Amino acid sequence: MKKTFWLIPVIALYLLVNIPGLFVPMVVNAAKYAQVGREILANHDWINLTIGGDGYDQKPPLLFWIAAVVFHFFGISGVAYKIAVILVSWIGIYATYKLGNVLYDKRTGILSAMFWATCLAYVHFHDDIHTDSMLVVPVMLSIWQYAAYFKYRKEYQFYLGTIFVGVAMLSKGPVGMLVPGAAVGIHLLFTRDFKAILNYRWLLAVPIVAVLILPALWGLFDQFGWEGIKFYFWTNNMGRVTGTYHGNNTDPFFYIHTTLYTAAPWTVFVFAGFFMQLQEKFRKKGNSYDTSEFYTLGGTIVYLLISSVAKAKNPHYEMAVLPLMMIIAARWTFLIFEKESLQKVKKVISSINLVVACLAFFFAFPFLFYIFPESRFWVWLIIALLAVAFAYSFKLKDPLYKQLAGLLVGMSAILFTLNVNILPNMVRYHSTFEACRIFNREAAKSSKLHIFTEEGRYWDIFFYSKNYGRYLVTEDDYRRFDPPANDWLYTGPEGVKELADMNVKVDTIKVFQHRSLSKMSLKFLNPRTRASKLEKRYLLRIKEN
Repeated sequence: MKKTFWLIPVIALYLLVNIPGLFVPMVVNAAKYAQVGREILANHDWINLTIGGDGYDQKPPLLFWIAAVVFHFFGISGVAYKIAVILVSWIGIYATYKLGNVLYDKRTGILSAMFWATCLAYVHFHDDIHTDSMLVVPVMLSIWQYAAYFKYRKEYQFYLGTIFVGVAMLSKGPVGMLVPGAAVGIHLLFTRDFKAILNYRWLLAVPIVAVLILPALWGLFDQFGWEGIKFYFWTNNMGRVTGTYHGNNTDPFFYIHTTLYTAAPWTVFVFAGFFMQLQEKFRKKGNSYDTSEFYTLGGTIVYLLISSVAKAKNPHYEMAVLPLMMIIAARWTFLIFEKESLQKVKKVISSINLVVACLAFFFAFPFLFYIFPESRFWVWLIIALLAVAFAYSFKLKDPLYKQLAGLLVGMSAILFTLNVNILPNMVRYHSTFEACRIFNREAAKSSKLHIFTEEGRYWDIFFYSKNYGRYLVTEDDYRRFDPPANDWLYTGPEGVKELADMNVKVDTIKVFQHRSLSKMSLKFLNPRTRASKLEKRYLLRIKEN
């Protein structure tokens, strides 16, 4: 009990800093994915996906099916949707624990699961939900089952691993096969298990996966023909690698500096563990602690090398391999704090982590005092309790648990401030939510709210409105669709000008001073220069011509 007592405040803090995030509205792609699920219900069609009434081919349907099921039982609710995704994601946390246990031992599994469940990427991308938030679950389930099969040789484990590959591909396409394939393939290759590589069961895996991804392929073919199938297998993947379809990021070190914050507060453990795991593999067996496992390095390195070369890069793309990195980090965390030969490394890591924990905790205060001054008593009360917990963490006798507790409390202060102060204050400037509130309150029952021009393309307009309309990108789109009188429009200055040029008569319901919730800048955060970063957005009602 003494060794695990620190888990109790860890769980309490985790719940404390995450619960407020459930009530932060979703924007950009997170809102778009929820809207696709909403339209599944509206269309009574679970195969042919749409967004704003237009065919949607960007992602496979698994996440949208979950959204549709939630909305069917609980109504159109962002909170219910987030909770459902988190509940499914707990399966991935469990799979991380089990894989760590299979590859190393139970305590490594526990710590790796804790690292994964409390890192910034996990917390943030279960508020700002992406398909990667769902992808990581079947990926980890698949690698766990394959690793268990090649260790224990139980037949069902191989087929479970294969089924989860299919589910992963139903989450985000062929990348769902890449990570498990790289993890298992590199492991079998470097352990010279050629018999396993030539196992006839791999031939049986192909039709199993094909059957599972059939709903995605069916919907794409039905709406887009063979181009839809090509998009699923080729364009959406190689097009992002080459930049011919999407992306122009040429930074080869993107995922190195991205990991600095996605893995927080465990960043130092992750980088140290990854370096030492690589170093270990180049040593002779007699000088190493363990050289029998290549799943974690194999899956991570292959995926990140391809992702680093790709022109399309995003922090959430890393989600698929972060649990593998956390297993490496957990394993080496124990070794560093227990092996006499690694005491110098322990001192360096301990010193860096002390600085990281202090910076993390005090990072919250500029926001609370200056950027968005906080006056609510209960917020300061919780910050004070976190301060007490932070101070108490330094009194823990066990040096490892002292660091874990200090880092977690420091990050908890950031996340709590983010969820109750920073994001809610930024929501006030993200005008789509106010626009939807006005529309929902004042528009006629039959009226729809449309997006006009790229300036107005915020998918939360559709998700949070009572009657979503269409995304009308150009004047030609507007003329072709010809929205009726009493429908509403959300647009920007260019859209207002284009409407005037088309002689479309509108009532201006409200002009907003707008700043996207997804865009932060130092000038916006500074109260003195904030106004210079605001843009105009318009809520309009179409009049009879």
